Amino acid sequence: MTAASRRSAAAARIASGIVLTGGAATGAQAADAVRGTAPAGNPASSAAASHAFASNAPAISSSGSLAQAGLGLFAVIALILGMAWVARRTGLVRHGAGNASIKVVNSLALGTRQKVVTVEVGDTWLVLGVSPNEIRPLHTLPAQPDSGAPPTPPMQGGFGERLMRAMQENLKK
Repeated sequence: MTAASRRSAAAARIASGIVLTGGAATGAQAADAVRGTAPAGNPASSAAASHAFASNAPAISSSGSLAQAGLGLFAVIALILGMAWVARRTGLVRHGAGNASIKVVNSLALGTRQKVVTVEVGDTWLVLGVSPNEIRPLHTLPAQPDSGAPPTPPMQGGFGERLMRAMQENLKK
């Protein structure tokens, strides 16, 4: 008789003995008993205590938990992508470096697909004609100081205050 068959026979005898005494055994308790690591004391009472603890544990369905985890992961990724899209659309994300040497000074739309753009490069302003097929330089000017328009103060305060200021500025124009 091999060692494995002796262990399985011993586990079966222990399990049947626990069932006959009124207790219930789990596979882990039978394995503990075979290895000799079962808790000291009455095997029936320890088995009953383990069974009471195991009955309070929630049953885990592998397909249900896998589907729930997959949906949760999908929702988190969709939320991140949605927030990135909103940040790009509202202008919260700046494209390019913070102290870039090229800066758009002004832009004027001439049609649905054409516009004139004034770009500051170092000490020079370039007036460019922009269309879907090409960008053509129209004129070159030396850089000029800010026009007579007062500088806009940095946006401070909460969302409501900023919204009110933006609406008031738009009404003035």
